[in-house]
Amino acid sequence: MLTISRKELQELLVSCPDLKLVEVLSETDFQKFHLQGAINIPLGDFFCEQILQEIPDKTQTVVVYSLNYECKYSEQATQQMLQLGYQRVYDYEPGKIDWIAAHLPTEYGHHITNRSEIP
Repeated sequence: MLTISRKELQELLVSCPDLKLVEVLSETDFQKFHLQGAINIPLGDFFCEQILQEIPDKTQTVVVYSLNYECKYSEQATQQMLQLGYQRVYDYEPGKIDWIAAHLPTEYGHHITNRSEIP
């Protein structure tokens, strides 16, 4: 499984405009704040079905994250995606706590399905 650092994620956000950012925490946690442009697919019973629906292209570059190093949801979600056949999945292990500590862009509120929907 490939992990990605904050710096690598920042570079990927610039170099890969079709990148999908996926937060795997609950909808409540997602609405509090999330990385700018992220979509929310909570890790749970229907994760695989939802990920296949939201990201049908298994060659799409995807970065999965959760809260921090101690939260293993992103690792579990990344493993499930690899088992489904996704080829370019990265785990941003430091999570959104690391992102906000670096004062990087976040959003709060509703589910955004596409970064192009950001005003």
